[in-house]
Amino acid sequence: MAKLIVTSRGLSNTRQTIAALRVVVPGARIRRTGFRGVTSLEADGDVFELAKNVNRECFASVGRATAVLMEVESRPEAIKGAAVKIGVENIRGDEKFCFRLHKRGSHRLEQETPKLEYEIGGAIWTAVQRKYKREPKVDLKNPDVMVIAEVLGPNTAVGILRKAWRAGTTQQAPQRTRP
Repeated sequence: MAKLIVTSRGLSNTRQTIAALRVVVPGARIRRTGFRGVTSLEADGDVFELAKNVNRECFASVGRATAVLMEVESRPEAIKGAAVKIGVENIRGDEKFCFRLHKRGSHRLEQETPKLEYEIGGAIWTAVQRKYKREPKVDLKNPDVMVIAEVLGPNTAVGILRKAWRAGTTQQAPQRTRP
């Protein structure tokens, strides 16, 4: 069973996001997580194809659809271990990456988010460096791969989001002309 954590484009657009997901992934199990603007989606099939499809087809109502590869307890060590494992398995030697942490609810992550992102991202960097025997590329603004930890209270879903899944999905606002 493939699982995604899907965020709405805006905090008040959860209904619109769920409606779009139902159209794109009929028969999927879509549940609210208890956190505003965040839903989980479970469906049969390949998690990467599902994430790619949802990110492309629901771009107007979805902020991001993260392919969940592991679920762990919301503790720094557990998140770091999962993120490193996922990073090593999913970041190619020529790709730019970053790590992002999104905290919600009551959890055991007392350190500030930027500090945790730096520490966990550094651990991923070191592991990827060992794998490819060269320095990995980090890009915090436009990475090829994001390793994402979605903290949902006591549990954290860790997965990835690829830039290629979102390629070509940006729409420009129509140009306004003056009368």
